[in-house]
Amino acid sequence: MKNTEVLIGVCLVVLIGAIVAWGMYDRNESDGGPLSEDMTLYWGDGCPHCENVEKFLEEKQVVGKVDFIRKEVWKDRANAREMERRARNCGIPAKDIGVPFLFSDGQCFVGEPNVENEFLRKANVSERTADQMPTEDDENK
Repeated sequence: MKNTEVLIGVCLVVLIGAIVAWGMYDRNESDGGPLSEDMTLYWGDGCPHCENVEKFLEEKQVVGKVDFIRKEVWKDRANAREMERRARNCGIPAKDIGVPFLFSDGQCFVGEPNVENEFLRKANVSERTADQMPTEDDENK
């Protein structure tokens, strides 16, 4: 009987120790180290709004004009935690975090229109595409 009690006690101590260690590991991973200041686009694989932003970046030819990093967050938990840290640093409540999410110049932008507008600003591109710009013939009329 005494051996059983000792075995149960040891198992409980090991189990509690494992739970505490796991909790500390997860916290250190999500809150550890300084975040990069690189412009970063957080996106989700299969997110229709993220796909719209990608199309927008190609149409406006932003990709060659602005250096940024893409990080997928739906399948990569470390990237998701990083995005959550950025949002928290920007004062964005957890309920308002979503993709597409852009970090740029110390600010956070959530949602398709906000992300697109920041890319336009960074690329120094107007809302009009090249085929919508006035030509000399249009200006001489």
